[in-house]
Amino acid sequence: MYKKTVLDNGITVVTESIAYYSTVSIGIWWKAGSRYETARNNGISHFIEHMLFKGTKGRTAYDIAREIDAIGGSINAFTGREYTCLYVRVLRKDLNLSLDIISDMYLDSLFDPEDMEKERYVIGQEIKMVEDNPEEYIYDMFNASYYKGQALGLPILGTEKTVEGLTAGQLTDYFRDSYGPENAIITITGRVDHDRCVESIKRLFGGSSRGSAGRDSGALVAPYATRGIDIYEKELEHAYLCIGTDGVSQVDRRRYVLYILNAIMGGSMSSHLFQEIREQRGLVYNIYSYVNCYHDAGTFGISTSTSQESITEVLVLIKEEILRIRDRGITDAELSFSKEHIKGNLFIALEGSETRMGRLAKNEIYFGTYIPLKETLREIDGIKKKDVAAIAKEIFDSPQEISLTVLGNVDRRKVEAVWKE
Repeated sequence: MYKKTVLDNGITVVTESIAYYSTVSIGIWWKAGSRYETARNNGISHFIEHMLFKGTKGRTAYDIAREIDAIGGSINAFTGREYTCLYVRVLRKDLNLSLDIISDMYLDSLFDPEDMEKERYVIGQEIKMVEDNPEEYIYDMFNASYYKGQALGLPILGTEKTVEGLTAGQLTDYFRDSYGPENAIITITGRVDHDRCVESIKRLFGGSSRGSAGRDSGALVAPYATRGIDIYEKELEHAYLCIGTDGVSQVDRRRYVLYILNAIMGGSMSSHLFQEIREQRGLVYNIYSYVNCYHDAGTFGISTSTSQESITEVLVLIKEEILRIRDRGITDAELSFSKEHIKGNLFIALEGSETRMGRLAKNEIYFGTYIPLKETLREIDGIKKKDVAAIAKEIFDSPQEISLTVLGNVDRRKVEAVWKE
């Protein structure tokens, strides 16, 4: 059962009571992420996420970890492009203790300059790890090229230069302005009583008062694509490819149609791209397509890696698949398969309280309300072949204009000859 309450200080509390769960997942979500940053303070949201774990007025960093470990729970956090989340998963009996810990981390984190210097080094190592992992780094390269000069093109972690330049004052000011209660959502899933949760949250989080207006989706500037071929040279055994074009936003109902297209093209091991390029040809170890949706924009992409000798053939095959889908559409069998694939994935994921907790938060962030599961299933079941054909023709209208980002040592002329043909 879904319930929602907005506290006097602006914090939104959303719960979903599930009688058969023995665990409870609690998340505090802020409408803050790399998309709300600038080129100068890029990485500040991720830095703040790290600093929340470095101790409070009443708990050391060790105390935070020890208290959660002592009850067999888990605590973690992540930063995205449009939100940041701090979350715990514990047994139902430890709900109030967990709320106490995360309220302490939210309201009384020290942001100690000495700890900040240690964490600056840790984040620097994290950035290097991403750069040393081309399968992950290629996405940062694609976003930087596709949304060139815009916030959506900034890396979530920031760069070594921007992270090095951030000061303790900048972090505390940004935290005050962007992480106020009016920008906070607390979501809880499990066998919980909404009214009791609200009372506990009022008691623990009531000391937080409304700050500045904060940042919300209304302040966002709609992004635009900078299309082209971008090659980043790096000494690698393989060439890493990321191909992408405009998708749809998180609030566009056609996102379900795009999920269908994704499942057919490259979203599973039985998809066209995986079967043709990996299984039949043996040209890659892995290949898949993906969908990213934001407040007002989105991308549809394909990612893979291959040897220097095979890059031309792989690009030709990907382009042929794009043209085939655009010109011929999909079959009844493919539509039926993809619907069951998506629904099956959804049901399996929702077996966990963490996934349900995240779904509550994202519904609140993007829609300001709860989207019942049956409504989502109805949207999926209602999709027709013509809907998939229409969106395929729209996003693949001109394959030569679809952006391509390559990481590795490749011959630009060969790549351009294939892709612009």
